[in-house]
Amino acid sequence: MNKFQPATGLGHIFFWYDNWRLAARIRSRMLASGFIEYPLGDERVHCFLCDDFETCLPVLSNFLSDKEKRQVSVLMADSARPNLFDFGHMKSIEIHETQLLARWLGDMLMDRRYRSLMQPIVNAKNRADVLGYEFLMRGLHTDGTDIPAPSLFGTAEKCEMSYAVDMAAGESATRTARNHNITSDVFVNVLPHTIGDEAGFDAWLRSVLFASNIPADQIVFELVESQQLASVGALKTVVDKLHEHGVRVAMDDFGSGFNNLIGLVEVAPDFIKLDKSLVHDLRVDQKKWNLIANLVDSAKDSDIAVIAEGVEDVDTADILTRLGVDYLQGYYIGFPKDKPLSQILIAV
Repeated sequence: MNKFQPATGLGHIFFWYDNWRLAARIRSRMLASGFIEYPLGDERVHCFLCDDFETCLPVLSNFLSDKEKRQVSVLMADSARPNLFDFGHMKSIEIHETQLLARWLGDMLMDRRYRSLMQPIVNAKNRADVLGYEFLMRGLHTDGTDIPAPSLFGTAEKCEMSYAVDMAAGESATRTARNHNITSDVFVNVLPHTIGDEAGFDAWLRSVLFASNIPADQIVFELVESQQLASVGALKTVVDKLHEHGVRVAMDDFGSGFNNLIGLVEVAPDFIKLDKSLVHDLRVDQKKWNLIANLVDSAKDSDIAVIAEGVEDVDTADILTRLGVDYLQGYYIGFPKDKPLSQILIAV
């Protein structure tokens, strides 16, 4: 039998090795961690008493390289006596680890253990004027504590579950906006691949737009540049579809790689969000000033508004305003919070 959690609460984990040196390392680590070895009479195979993969695999994952995780085959069985015939079900540590991550992430999504934080985006010239909020998804452990965003989205990518997490993030964003009666713009992150095909696109709109009862013209989809579609033409198709439904589009992380000024004109988003790398150290790196000024001029020639992310101090905010940036976002403007600015100010 091959189960992640033995029904009896008692099982064995088998390891098959071709690399003798690696075998010695793993055996030593398992014994040092308190696991009891079960002799099998085969030097290539080691077996240890183990309740479940969740308690055993972390012991190994913390000291094995990615290459070694692919080399070592593992089987978890709940049989009272280890059976060598079970070896046909063995998989690499890497595969088991991914399956456990997928189960953890799937449970989180099924239980709806996630929430959205809101970070304000304000007018550069009148910083009391809130354009809207970027809604940032945070997963929740079973005890209610936050799962760090890199862990959440990194796990989703590794398990090929980015689409499901994207859908949950959109649903959480619009639900949060509705619960707080937010009437300003709702910026929602989405990977272009998520809505790059008809089925994904329609499902996304049903989940994020139609089910929330939020007007389409209140939604701004931020297309995350780190995972772009195959071509500018494919990206333009997605943007055109969103515009047909009344949804506006922002190109996120602009200037970090894929997109350029030629692509910008062709795709014609409503906003570009300058990548944080362009804003970082702007006070001391005047070489970036001309670059940002040129981007702003090109965007405005195409009726595209410019949002600067990563604004962390008043000097940077003032420089960006002088360079013609339309809107500002960052810790200087406001940290991601579970309430909009108006409610935070009232509470204070």
